[in-house]
Amino acid sequence: MVKVYVDERERRSEVPRYLSELGVTVVFKTLEVGDYLLAGGVVAERKSVGDLAKSVFDGRFFDQLSRMAQVTDRYFLIVEGDLSRLKYVTTRYRAVTSALYYASVASRVPVLFTEDERHTAELIKYLATKFQESAPAPTYATVARGKPKGMSLSDWQLYVVSSLPGVGPKLAEKLLRKFGSVRAVFNASIVELASVEGLPESKASLIYRVINEPYAKRKSRSLEEYIVGGTGSNSQGEGEGG
Repeated sequence: MVKVYVDERERRSEVPRYLSELGVTVVFKTLEVGDYLLAGGVVAERKSVGDLAKSVFDGRFFDQLSRMAQVTDRYFLIVEGDLSRLKYVTTRYRAVTSALYYASVASRVPVLFTEDERHTAELIKYLATKFQESAPAPTYATVARGKPKGMSLSDWQLYVVSSLPGVGPKLAEKLLRKFGSVRAVFNASIVELASVEGLPESKASLIYRVINEPYAKRKSRSLEEYIVGGTGSNSQGEGEGG
């Protein structure tokens, strides 16, 4: 029997109902990350074309991907619907596709496309079946919103280090193995950080700055401005000109 944990927010979609019709046991829980837990540590985030656009502009998109990367290295994004409809959803559709391409290429997030909610349910069932053949069944304790109370000291150390920019669980473990403690990681120089396999100097420099530079609150550009490189009016003009 295939079991899938589904985030409470997905009750509004038809995907859980279709999953049940396909014979999948659906368990609604509040997940820490993602919308669907398919197997032990295998998480899927579902976004309709409209929600994809909204999440890019309100900042949720990259935040959600970052949080998934901190919790598991087995996650993927399901984009539901026709991407060509983006131009009817927003005049700044190029910013949305740019964010999607960046996630896929630079962040190496597997992106899967489905036609509609029924197709999404069929895909989730297929993937859950395959993953559960070779992976532990999903457990709610590992995905409840908020960190589990039963975390060990080493779990907390991994959690703290993996919160650094561009550092996931695997790289966090490499850093802790090399330096021996969280404090030693935080005290490391750029050169020392860059000596760890998988950590380029540019990322090491950013980590060093985050740890050592004084905090100075400032107004930051919106994600939309960051992606399109200008104001909303400029972005609209570029979209119409293309």
